[in-house]
Amino acid sequence: MKSRRSKWVSGIGAVGLAVGCLALSGFGSGVTPAEAAESQSARFTVLESMNNEGALDNETGLVWEVIPTRSMTVWKSAAGICAKKNVGGKKDWRLPTLKELETLADHTIYPPPALPTGHPFSNIEFHGYWTSTEHEDYSFSAWDVNFDYGIIGNDFKINKNNVWCVRDNN
Repeated sequence: MKSRRSKWVSGIGAVGLAVGCLALSGFGSGVTPAEAAESQSARFTVLESMNNEGALDNETGLVWEVIPTRSMTVWKSAAGICAKKNVGGKKDWRLPTLKELETLADHTIYPPPALPTGHPFSNIEFHGYWTSTEHEDYSFSAWDVNFDYGIIGNDFKINKNNVWCVRDNN
């Protein structure tokens, strides 16, 4: 009897998970996938002046690396990695603030990456990306954004996370 009950309970769980995933992906929201793509397509402009290596976010005015480097580092080294970058012939790259990086996280997108529809980015890891924002209560921790589900969290500065650099559009 236990095995039947377990199968029944796990079956209910599987149905609930499927319904939850459909809800997260936007089914039933009244917007078709084509309409969502159309409304987002003008958000990013890949910059030819940067050899197509930078993308302007037309909503925030920030320029993001189109292909972030896949390397993990501790928080203390993350800002230096950005400061040394020359992407698309441009310097002045920096580690984004929490407010800046979270503008790229879209919690309604599934499967990953949790980025806005029509984004031009590639090479995105489904792990945390450091921000320059330190945790306000814990000096040993800094904020990060994870692009598997667009989750904002924090991590110990001694742990390794990814780096995605940004620059102002100038």
